[in-house]
Amino acid sequence: KKFIFENIEDRELFENEYIITKGQGISVKGCGVNTTYFHPYPNQKVNEAMVFSFVGRLLYDKGVKEFVEAARIIKLRHPNTQFWLVGELDPDNPATVEKDELIEWVDSDIVYYHGFQRDVRPFISKSDCVVLPSYREAIPRTITEAMAMAKPVITTDTAGCREAVDVEVNGYLAKLRDANDLAESMQKIISLTEEERKSMGQAGRNIVMNQFDDRLIANHIYDIISKI
Repeated sequence: KKFIFENIEDRELFENEYIITKGQGISVKGCGVNTTYFHPYPNQKVNEAMVFSFVGRLLYDKGVKEFVEAARIIKLRHPNTQFWLVGELDPDNPATVEKDELIEWVDSDIVYYHGFQRDVRPFISKSDCVVLPSYREAIPRTITEAMAMAKPVITTDTAGCREAVDVEVNGYLAKLRDANDLAESMQKIISLTEEERKSMGQAGRNIVMNQFDDRLIANHIYDIISKI
């Protein structure tokens, strides 16, 4: 038997817990990204405000609360900075954000709430940085999609997430469940010049093309299956 894992650390966990034997598990780089669909857009920004976006379901274990708390910290330093939530509540999930709490965040002018969007590309394209402070992922698809669109990214230094980021090359890693450290990573993005952010975004695009393109992943999985 062979078992396919979407990141190295999940495979190692199963090996260390003796759920599988060494050699049974094979790691791939997530499920891949369609790099033709997710591609860099021409400059879509409508004003000079810096925009950080959280794209995904509004779940506490996706780090949305840390995103909002980091936003509060940054807005004390840079009041014009914008923080966007692009995603919906998930009432069937016990980790979903409470509706009243979301309303409080919006009414306090901490975040803009864009709700569910079938096509997230226009929102990524208007962002300066995409942030996902998740507690654990296979490979964070939101992050790799943003990288494919040549955007700098911030995620957490935890299983799955850290595999997508080469620190200071295409983004930053923040400590898990630490809004203060997340804010410091955001501050690093703000402190970069526009050209440095563009360079960081292009580096992310290159990483995706070389490691996370869905055609590469599909071919890898096909090769694994064909040898069984």
